[in-house]
Formats: sequence, C-alpha cells, structure tokens
Amino acid sequence: MKFSEINLLDELQRPELTELRGIFTRRSVTKGAVAFHPETDENLVFVIASGRVRIYLGYEEKEFTLGVLEPGDLYSTHAGCYAQALEDSTLMVTDVQSVKRCMSEIPLFTRTMVRVLGQILNNSFSIIGSLAFKDIYTRLTSFLHKEALRTGTPCSEGTELRLALTTEQLSLHMGATRQTVSTLLNNLVREGIMVKKGRSIWVIPDMEALHRQTQQ
Repeated sequence: MKFSEINLLDELQRPELTELRGIFTRRSVTKGAVAFHPETDENLVFVIASGRVRIYLGYEEKEFTLGVLEPGDLYSTHAGCYAQALEDSTLMVTDVQSVKRCMSEIPLFTRTMVRVLGQILNNSFSIIGSLAFKDIYTRLTSFLHKEALRTGTPCSEGTELRLALTTEQLSLHMGATRQTVSTLLNNLVREGIMVKKGRSIWVIPDMEALHRQTQQ
C-alpha cells in the first residue's frame, strides 16, 4: 500500500521549488539493508529517488509491513518504523528543521506538504482499520483489488497485475504467514478469481468478482 499518491519528485521540478531541491543530499542503500530503524538518532525526512523501500514494524521475531515506498514517496525517521530497501535504492535526505524552514518560507511547498501529510494520515487510518476489523482473506483481496485499480493494465484476459512483491513480502504486508497467504492465493486461482501468469504476475478476469470478495 502506498501512503500518498503525490509524487514529490515531480513537485520538486517546479521552478518555484529550486531552493528546496538544494536542502536534500543523496544516500544510497543496497538491497536488503535497513536504512533507518526506530532507534535512529537522526530526525530526518526522506524522499525515494529510485528503488523501493519497505516501511515496517518489528517486535522480537515478528514483522508487519505498513507500506512500500516508491520513487516520489516521502517518509520520516521519527515515525518509529524500520525502513528496508527491497532493491538497490537512492534516498534524498534532509533534516526536519530544514523542511520546517522551507515550509515557512515557500507557500507552495507548504501546500504540497499539507496534501502529502493528509494522504499519509488517511492511508494510515485505513491500515489500522484493516488490521482491527478485517480478517486476512478480506485484507488480502482488498489489497489486490486496490493495487489492480492503481497499477493494473488492461489485457485481452482482463486486468494484468504486476505486484513486484514475492509471496514472502506479501505475507509480511498482510501480517500473516507465507503459508496462509500462499493458500489463499491458490484458492483465488482455483475459484477463477485470479489467474497466475508468472512470478508475481496475475490476471484478474473480472474486477467486480474480486471486489465482491472484499465484502465477505
């Protein structure tokens, strides 16, 4: 799940935000590395320049993925979460004080940040509500339906969905075991709701049929 649909990389290309681009420094993170953790002393804001970064909570041996950041997405280190690169990634990093200063001096950036933070808050409530009130099957089908609407492409058989997540990563995203998620995906295939075309590639013949599964 994305936290915001606003691409800050696009926003930062505006001529009015030339000064803002200068406050960021680039930081490379290799695949699998944890860029930030809850005990991180730095109070930073970062934007994904390239790659993908998983935001998750961890306690003892358990992990739960809150979302996956993609290029243009923003997050901060004081959120108390882990940030792990799912692939080699580049982050644009700055300190919170610099962001606050720019918000006070550049009205356009203030409006952009209000929109971004509003969407992050809204999607965070959606995640909390899903965990509190939906079972794993409903969470999974809701996630698949939302991702298909967001990133799916029409094909001759229906809607093609490329998740870019392994079954293990998807299970962490759902807060369930790999075996449980694998079984539920196989059930969706057996019932004709989804068709597996390749590694993490699915076809949804009937989006409405998938949507009905989210209501069960």
